[in-house]
Amino acid sequence: MQNKKFILGLFYSDEKNRVFEEIKFNKDLSEKKKLLIKSLSLRFIGPLFLIGAMDKDQKWKLNSIESTLTSYTEKISEPDIIQSFVCLNSPKIIEGTMTNLFTFIGSSYTEDIKLIHQKLIRYLHESIIQGKIVNESVLGGEFEYFGFINKELNRGIDLIEHSLGSARKIYWEEQQTYYCIGIIERKKSADLEITNLYTFDFDDPLKNKYLSFIPSYYVMIILPDYYENRIIETLRLFNIANVYPNIRRINLNYQDKKILYLEEFYMEYDVKKSYGLILINVNKSHEDSHNLTFYKKKIRLILDKNKNFEESVIEINHNINPFEKWNTSSEENLKNIHKLLDNKN
Repeated sequence: MQNKKFILGLFYSDEKNRVFEEIKFNKDLSEKKKLLIKSLSLRFIGPLFLIGAMDKDQKWKLNSIESTLTSYTEKISEPDIIQSFVCLNSPKIIEGTMTNLFTFIGSSYTEDIKLIHQKLIRYLHESIIQGKIVNESVLGGEFEYFGFINKELNRGIDLIEHSLGSARKIYWEEQQTYYCIGIIERKKSADLEITNLYTFDFDDPLKNKYLSFIPSYYVMIILPDYYENRIIETLRLFNIANVYPNIRRINLNYQDKKILYLEEFYMEYDVKKSYGLILINVNKSHEDSHNLTFYKKKIRLILDKNKNFEESVIEINHNINPFEKWNTSSEENLKNIHKLLDNKN
């Protein structure tokens, strides 16, 4: 990786919500930008602690965010241009409180995310937790916690850097089936930003039934925009101005409940139009469950204008209303979604 351009950040938030960071980048940056970079850990990890709309009894875990990067003005042909950006999180509950070990990676390769994620979850995060317990029991008040965490983060970032460039494999999870409970439409340009949600009718019993499978509709709507904007901000801080992120997947879970947000995009006259599906894991026998290939094909058909939007929505899930949308263009609209769609009564 010596001759390749990359961004690598590793953040840890402990059971007391203290945040520690280690960031590596193979390019000189100004002192002003270095100071701004120090706040990235809070911007990426911050929403993981507690989003007000979430049920306080349910500790949802954000596991991964995957984004493709696209150059709208020129082809990406240089081997050292960053072509992918992923964020991976290892959430573990310690003493009833969430701890997070979070990494973001901007790379010139399409990384094997699962390989890096497993090292994060099974080795690095576990090492921090077990090392803290052992050191506290042996050293007591002489244990230098901050020095210990910094050493662990340095060791972790070296291990992740060593893993970069691994070719992605096909895993069996791709064949799992999912049920779509919502479609998010996003339009973005220099002077335009619109987000709409299509889901079950307000009085449809399915709305309440499947609401228990997600943190809330409000949370699901704001996640893609929030993290896409954070990635844009990160790229600009590191002087990467010729590529733009496109959220591809967001993965969350709580106990045995799993959510996969799957998105595809299309550029037309400097307007980026994307459709994302809120998918939940269900039993294979569910009549409207499909694998990811099915959903990707349906989104591409809409974006490439080879299929009518309403007709495609009905094929994705005939219970979703393709004619009524929940707009999020204002704070009032978002509050309305939180108040009405997230109301279980």
